[in-house]
Parts: sequence; structure tokens; C-alpha cells
Amino acid sequence: MRIGSFEFRPSLWPTLATLILLPFLAGLGVWQLERAGWKQDIVDRHAARARQPAVELQSLLPAGPDSQYRAVMASGHYDLDRQLLLDKRLHQGRAGYHVLTPFRLAGRDATLLVNRGWVPVGASRAVLPELPGPAGEIRLTARVALPPEEIFRLDSAEEAGSGWPQVVQAIDIPALEQRLGHALLPLVLQLDADDAHGFVRDWKAVYGIPPDKHRAYAMQWFTLAVVLAIIYIGVNTRRTGRSGTGDEETHNE
Repeated sequence: MRIGSFEFRPSLWPTLATLILLPFLAGLGVWQLERAGWKQDIVDRHAARARQPAVELQSLLPAGPDSQYRAVMASGHYDLDRQLLLDKRLHQGRAGYHVLTPFRLAGRDATLLVNRGWVPVGASRAVLPELPGPAGEIRLTARVALPPEEIFRLDSAEEAGSGWPQVVQAIDIPALEQRLGHALLPLVLQLDADDAHGFVRDWKAVYGIPPDKHRAYAMQWFTLAVVLAIIYIGVNTRRTGRSGTGDEETHNE
């Protein structure tokens, strides 16, 4: 194909490579946009449920996917003698734990975990933080956070300590039931930020990479696809000289 004094003559191997890579790069961009849409839906649902007024926890039990991030109220008392520290929790770049305190519901033979917030790791991991809390029955406001369906651990095994609190690597309800010695409801309450009996609380929807970053990744893949197309055209295009009209004029002179 000739355009003016340039001729586009694609060769075999660059063409094959481009035919393989160009759809692949564009497909990755589309996939990242789809992921961004899915994550944005999670963020929007979280924001919508957070705006709803708090309801009695009992009305949501058993908790299903529609309960995620709902604000609830519950009465009961903490088991301050057997608390758990969820390890590898970061806050503003600092390492620490999330404090998981068993909460026995009033008027019901049921216990669940309340995440009372973040505490920093001390000078040594051998010295665990003090975890004070209220004695007697209380009424709290929190939001529902369903445990992840898949549990990932860096360590091959967890060994329960002999004392309390105990450090755990994940919210694995069956494993935590064995530690505590009794059944747990399959949900966690994230304590309201205004509750006086918690620690540092900055709750966000759990969705991993945020939507904006997925969109940025999509733009990178699309940009690479465009660059590949430009390179392909460039390496297969040659300048052949003047156009036909210009050659005739030179010949007549």
C-alpha cells in the first residue's frame, strides 16, 4: 500500500507478532475496565448501606450477603478474658493488630466477634498490648463484615498460645471456634467509630485494588496496544522518494 512517497509493506513475522499481541493487550485493558466496574459496584453498595439507619442485629440473622456493611445495634457483654489479635494489620504504614473480642448476645445463646479496631505492635511482638473494655452488659452500634470465603495464610500452621490474648493470622471461624471452645456466628461486627470502648477505627469496604487503579491499569494496557500499532506501522513503512507527479516534472526539466 502506497501513500504519497511512503509505502507500507508488512513483513511476515512482525505481522504475526502484532496479530497476537494487539488483541491480547486490548483484552487486558477491557478486563481491567470490567474489574473496575465490579469494584465500583462494591463501593457504591457499601456507601448505600452505610447510609441506611441501624437495625437490630437479630433482624438480620442468619446474616447473608445482603447484610454486608449494614449498620446494626446489639446488646450483650464482652468476653475480655479471651480476646484475639488479628495480625498483619496496617494503619498509616504502621504494623499492628485488629482486636477481635467475643461478644455474647443478650437474650440469646450466641456469640460473635466484634472488631474493636487497630492497635500498634509494641517494641517486641513477645509483649502483647493491653486490651481494656467495659464489664457488664452494654449496647453497641457496629456494621456487619462477613468473613472472607477463602482463607490465605503465609504460615503453614498456626499454634495456639497458652495465654490470652492470642495472635491469629486470619478470620477463620471454625479455627477460632476451636481456640475459644464454643460456637461463633459466621460474621464479625466492626465497632462504630464513636464507641468509647474501641481502638483506632478507619473502616473501609474490603475490595483489594480500588476501582481507580483498575482504570489506570486499563489505560496502561490500551496505551501499550496503541504503541505496538505505531511501532508495527513504523517498521513496515518505507520512504520511496517523490510522488509520481513530482518525478514527471523533474524528467521534463
